[in-house]
Amino acid sequence: MSKISNLTWMLHRCFGPHRPRDSFGSTLNDRFVTISANTSSLSFEQQAAVRKELAAILASASFSGSKRCSDFLKYTVSHFLDGDIEHLTERFLGTELYGRSVDYETGTDSVVRVRATDVRRRLMQYNSGRRSEFGVVIEMPTGSYIPEFQWFSGSVKSSFEPSLLDSLSSPKPVLSDTNQPQRRIARRVLIGVGVILVFAISASTWCWHRLSSSSNTALERFWAPVIKNRNNVIVCFGDTISYWPSPEIRNTESQTSITPVGQLIITRSDQTTAGNIRSALSIINLLNRRGINTQLRWPQEVQPSDLASTDVIHIGAFNNTWTTSLNRDLRFSLLEVRTPSGSIWMIRDGKNPGRTWSTRAIYPEPISEDFALITRILDPEQKRVEISVGGLNMFGTQAAGEFLTNEASMAAFAHTVPKGWEKRNIQIVLAMDVSERRPVHPRIVATDVW
Repeated sequence: MSKISNLTWMLHRCFGPHRPRDSFGSTLNDRFVTISANTSSLSFEQQAAVRKELAAILASASFSGSKRCSDFLKYTVSHFLDGDIEHLTERFLGTELYGRSVDYETGTDSVVRVRATDVRRRLMQYNSGRRSEFGVVIEMPTGSYIPEFQWFSGSVKSSFEPSLLDSLSSPKPVLSDTNQPQRRIARRVLIGVGVILVFAISASTWCWHRLSSSSNTALERFWAPVIKNRNNVIVCFGDTISYWPSPEIRNTESQTSITPVGQLIITRSDQTTAGNIRSALSIINLLNRRGINTQLRWPQEVQPSDLASTDVIHIGAFNNTWTTSLNRDLRFSLLEVRTPSGSIWMIRDGKNPGRTWSTRAIYPEPISEDFALITRILDPEQKRVEISVGGLNMFGTQAAGEFLTNEASMAAFAHTVPKGWEKRNIQIVLAMDVSERRPVHPRIVATDVW
């Protein structure tokens, strides 16, 4: 349990008898603590209880009549329990739940804020006058899209025992019955002061350890060159190809369902894939939280002068010419082989020519496996960084972006490479399964550090 949760529990214990009934219709005997830090704060049993309570909420009269509110609550709680707190932001929710573009104006488009307000109102209605069957209350705090869970004291074991509270109080003098109120007040004041002192010492120690260790994680070390430069970062999206009928075809009176490829006009469009969007959002959110501004550009909008003076992150592989160019002469490179039956996309190992990872271009047919290539290149003076994040299909691009913003994934990477990797150039090859059009179980299959 977090330190803040411990303090909440203790203050309820000390000053509870004079607390009025809360919004859930419970008296002081129903004391609770709040947990909202991260998934690791919850045990397996607590996560199971949250899922059961969520199911009960969605089936209730407060939510069953609103699919949009149900989807919003289910999405935020499920992502929290899956450890995906990084994506519980207004921009990501607007993109994922309401089909907004990745660069939509959140200041003028309030769809997420309006929906969240409605969800909070319905949760308050649901929680009013009842006690959870599973010992947990789900809330959505104002100003945040990360859910909070309140556990009744019988459901969460506190690390503070009553004996500690007793030890913080002064010896009990013999008082007359007329002095009992003053005695109770004095004892509570002493206990409250002791609790605050214990919390202050614990919190300062925790903060010191957190600050000293957070900056040394593999995730922070990978992104340190970008964050240290404090530059505006260009995020370069891969675009897509559109096929248009030629004027001859459009003027033909008889239309057929099959048009020869030679009679089609192939153009670059201003659209991108869902995998590109999700990958970019993961990276943009990480950088924005660290005070780094980002600019979105298409490949044709990025100039060679930008690459020479600005940190750039390329999203996408074969749909982004800058990605293929960056990796062309490195150990792991991207290659498209065209055959009569269609293109084969692959990642090739230059040191082992027979070693490749490949998929066929069979869109829109489903695939069950994808691969991705991550590259980070530092200039000799480490004043500029160029990163590419691209999959053979959009699923690999999404998985690569999420991999680079996940602490556990980056920690696993750090265990596979030599010390000092954070100041060197890096390539990572990922493999992942594809299930229900989403990448799952990404894993490292090759690395190179130089």
